[in-house]
Amino acid sequence: ILVSGFLIALGVLHHLFGGRVPASSPPDAEPQAPALGLENGTAIAGASLPGLQVLRRLGVGGMGVVYEALDQRLDRKVAIKRMREEICADPREKERFLREARTVAHLRHPNIVEIYYILNDGEYLVFEHVDGQTVHELIQAGGKLSLPKALEVLRGTCAALDYAHARGVIHRDLKPSNIMVDREGKVRVMDFGVARQAKDSLSRLSMTNTVVGTPPYMAPEQEQGVVRKESDVYALAICLFEMLTGQLPFSGVGAGMLMAKLNKNYIPPTRMTAGLPEGIDEVLANALNPDPDLRIRSAGEFLAALEALSGLRR
Repeated sequence: ILVSGFLIALGVLHHLFGGRVPASSPPDAEPQAPALGLENGTAIAGASLPGLQVLRRLGVGGMGVVYEALDQRLDRKVAIKRMREEICADPREKERFLREARTVAHLRHPNIVEIYYILNDGEYLVFEHVDGQTVHELIQAGGKLSLPKALEVLRGTCAALDYAHARGVIHRDLKPSNIMVDREGKVRVMDFGVARQAKDSLSRLSMTNTVVGTPPYMAPEQEQGVVRKESDVYALAICLFEMLTGQLPFSGVGAGMLMAKLNKNYIPPTRMTAGLPEGIDEVLANALNPDPDLRIRSAGEFLAALEALSGLRR
């Protein structure tokens, strides 16, 4: 059984790793973190968290409120994320969420941000704290990435995806804001499961038919409710396109964007960025095939096809 999703929500992790509040963050509706330095653990919203000293509140994301904290037992910074009250109050949705969190907590890979442990019967999740920038921020700062830099990002991301896919975990929301480059230059993929599960739960609780994901990066089949590992390959190709050109391949909203994807209606990257190697348009076209059965099948296969092009092998 494919377990959909991967680790931590976009807006939240953006805070987590840079301390900045993105413009798209929802208004803060939860109480501020309490005073610091309690010897028996710092309380958040009335719950005692022994051994964790809350340093500051970082923001609100799809799952709930996130805090930066110090794990005093191991003397390391962590991120604490509090599950949304709507999910806590519904036993069925809470159990779905915890099942996803437990699955993702077993992922151990150098290119994946880890979940460390679960507290208070799943009300709080404690994540690895990473210091760096998202690929979205890097693109915003420079307009686009150089080909060598984009390939370095791609290599780490592909390694993370292949590892997770082999264990039945699909990301479902891969995009530049969910890919970090830390201060040592290591690529770390975020949002592997729990945030996507939280958004899915909220959709069910609100009785809507919201598709979980971010439309510009979603494969056509995902927009129609079908998710498979090739859907992540599609999103990976969109990420590479954006890294190399500074733009997204498909425009429009709703059905208009979906039709553009189905018709492969986009400008090839070599017509947008000078100096890209011959053959890269074809590799991207294969990864962006609207039929998942005809698409490049894995992240590793996508990377290998790119590195087979002249001058791209490391």
